[in-house]
Amino acid sequence: MSLKKWRNIILLLPATVGILVLLGWTFDIEPLKRPRPTWVAMNPMSGLCFILSSLALFVFSDLKKEKREQVILLRVFAFSLIAVGFSRLLSVFGALDLGVDQILFSDKLAKDIVSGVPNRMAPNTAFDFYLLGFSFLFATLENRYLKSIANYLALIVMLIGLFSVMGYLYQVKEFYGVLSFIPMAIHTAICFIVTALVFLFQNGNYGFMQVFTSGYSGGRIARFLAPFVILVPVIFGFVRIYLQHLHPVSVELGVGILMTGIILSFFTLVWFISAELNRTDLARTEAENELSRLNHDLEKMVQTRTMDLYKSENRFRTIIEQFPYPVLTYTPEGVCTGANLAWEDMWETRRDNLVDYNILNDPQMRSSGLIRWVEKAFQGEPSISEPFIYDPKDIGKGGRPRWLQLIFHPIKNTAGVLLEVITVQQDITSNKEAENQIRSLNNDLEERVKKRTEQLELANKELESFSYSISHDLRAPIRGISGFTQILLEDYGPQLDAEAMRIIGKIIENAKQMGQLVDDLLEFSRLGRTELTEREVQMKDLALFVFNELKGAEFDREIKFEISNLPMIKGDQSVIRQLWINLISNAIKYTRKKEVAYIEIGFKQADEEVVFFVKDNGAGFNMQYYHKLFGVFQRLHSNSDFEGTGVGLAIVKRIVSRHGGRIWAESKEGEGTTFYFTLPGHSE
Repeated sequence: MSLKKWRNIILLLPATVGILVLLGWTFDIEPLKRPRPTWVAMNPMSGLCFILSSLALFVFSDLKKEKREQVILLRVFAFSLIAVGFSRLLSVFGALDLGVDQILFSDKLAKDIVSGVPNRMAPNTAFDFYLLGFSFLFATLENRYLKSIANYLALIVMLIGLFSVMGYLYQVKEFYGVLSFIPMAIHTAICFIVTALVFLFQNGNYGFMQVFTSGYSGGRIARFLAPFVILVPVIFGFVRIYLQHLHPVSVELGVGILMTGIILSFFTLVWFISAELNRTDLARTEAENELSRLNHDLEKMVQTRTMDLYKSENRFRTIIEQFPYPVLTYTPEGVCTGANLAWEDMWETRRDNLVDYNILNDPQMRSSGLIRWVEKAFQGEPSISEPFIYDPKDIGKGGRPRWLQLIFHPIKNTAGVLLEVITVQQDITSNKEAENQIRSLNNDLEERVKKRTEQLELANKELESFSYSISHDLRAPIRGISGFTQILLEDYGPQLDAEAMRIIGKIIENAKQMGQLVDDLLEFSRLGRTELTEREVQMKDLALFVFNELKGAEFDREIKFEISNLPMIKGDQSVIRQLWINLISNAIKYTRKKEVAYIEIGFKQADEEVVFFVKDNGAGFNMQYYHKLFGVFQRLHSNSDFEGTGVGLAIVKRIVSRHGGRIWAESKEGEGTTFYFTLPGHSE
C-alpha cells in the first residue's frame, strides 16, 4: 500500500471514531460510546469536533495559498474548534456556561452519570480542542514564526493525549482527569494523539519538526528514536504495574527490574543507532575516497584538456599566422586583437597600427553600407559582405585602395556566448580589374555582334526578298512553257512521232515539277517572314484531318494508320498544319512500294518536354547521309523512285525551329523512318 493511502487511512481515524461515537449515542450502543462499561463515554460534541478535525487535516494536506476557498474553509474549521473549546472552558471556570457540549443528545447526557458527574466535555478535552483550533489557524498564515508556534501547540495537544492514555494504562486518574470534573475518555485521548501527530508531519517544515522531517541522517535517527523514547518507558511502566498486581514484590525490586529493562532497551537502541551510524560513516568515507579519486582523475583530465587546448590554441594561431589571406580577430566589442603576416604584406604596414582599431566604429564600414554584415557577425551569425573599395588612408593607415570582400565568422563557446569574431579579407582587386576588362571586352563584342547581326538580318532579308522575287518571276515562264507545250501537243500531236511525244511529256512533267519547286520555295520564304499567331492547337484532330485529306488521293492503297491521344500545344495552327502535311505526305509517299503501309503518330514524355513522332515502314534511308536530310534541295532518293523537290523537310525544320523546338530522325534502309520533334509550348 502506498504512503498516500496510509496517510488517508490515518486521517480518517479521528473522523471514524467520531462517527462511531455519534452512532453509539443515537442508537444507545454502549461499546461505541465507551470501550469498557466503567470508563468514561466520549461526549457527542467531542465526536463532532474530531470529524471537523479530520476534515481540516484533509484540507490542510492539499492546501495551496492561491486557492482562497481552501484557506477560508480551513479557517472555518479552526474557529469552530476554538469556539467549542473556549465555550466549555468558560463554563469550567464558572464565567459563563453556554452548554455547547450538551447541545447533542442532552437528555441522554443527563442520564449518563460517571462517579456522580453527568457526561460533559472534560476540561482537558476542551483545552486540547482550543489549542488544536489555533494550530490550524496559525498554519493558514504566512508568518513562519506563527507556523512554528502551531507545531508547539499541537505538541502540547499530543502530550495531553499521551498522559491521558498513560493514566488509563497505569490507572492513575490524575493523568486523564482534572479535579472533580469528568475525565477525558481514552478514545478521545487516542484521537488527539493521532490528530496532533498527523498535523505535525503535515506542517513539518517549521519549528522543531524540521529536524524530524529532514531527509538527512539526523532526521532519520530522530524519527526512529522518538517512538522508542516514548513507548519503551510507557510499556515497561505498564509491565511493572501489571506484574505487581499478579505477584507483589518490594518497591526496590520492582524499580530495579524496571530500570534494568529500560537500560537494556536503550542499550539495544544505542547499539542499533551506533551500528547504523558506523555504516553511514563507512559509506561516507568510501564515498569521500571515491570522490577524492574522481577529483584526482578529474584534475589530471583537466590538465590534459588544458594542455590540449593550449596546443590547439597554438595550432590555431599558427594556422591564422600562416594563412595566405589577411586575417583579423576581434573581441565581442569589436576591438581588433590581432592580424597575421598576410595582412601586413597586403597593406604594407605593421599590425601595431591596429591598436585601438574598432571595426564597429570604422567610418568606411558605415558609409559603404557594410555595417549590416559587421553587426550581423557580432550578433553571432556568419556573414559575407559585398565587394567594396577600402581606402586605408580614410582612417589614417597606410597602403593603397583595394577591392575587398570580408568573410566574418563568429566563435562561440558551448553555451552560445560570443568569444571573438574572425574576419578574412579577400583582396579581389585583380578580379575586379579583370572583371572590368572583361566587361569592356564584352561591350565591344556586343557592339560587334550587334553590327554583325544587323548585317546578317539585312542579308537574310535581301536573300528572302531575292528568293521571293526569283520564285515569283519564274512562275510566268514556267506557266508559259507548260501552256505552249500543251498547245503543241493538242494541235500537232497526231503529226509527231513517239520520240517527239516522249520529249513533250518530259517537258510538261519537268515544268510541273518546276512549278511545285517554286511553290515550295515561296512557302519556305514565307515561313521566315510571317509572324506566328499562338493559340491552342488540338494536335490529334489536326493530324487526323490531314491524314484523311491526303488518304483520299491514295484510295487504291491499303494503309494502316494509328494515332495516339496527342496532347494540345500552343502554336500557329496554319503552320502546324503544314508540318503535319509534309510529314504525313512523306510517310505516305515512301511507303508506296509496300503492299501494306503502316503509319503511326504518337508522343512520349521525355524529361520536361513532350516528343511527338511520325513512324512508317517505308523505304527508309542510310543514316550516313543524315546531315543532308533537312537541307534545302537535298534529296536522299532519286526522282525516278520517289518524286519531290527536296524542300519539304527543310520547311518542317523551319516550322519546328520557329516554335522553339527541335527535330530529328531515325531510319534504316528498307525498314522505315521515324521523325521526332518537340514543341515546347505544349499545354497541360
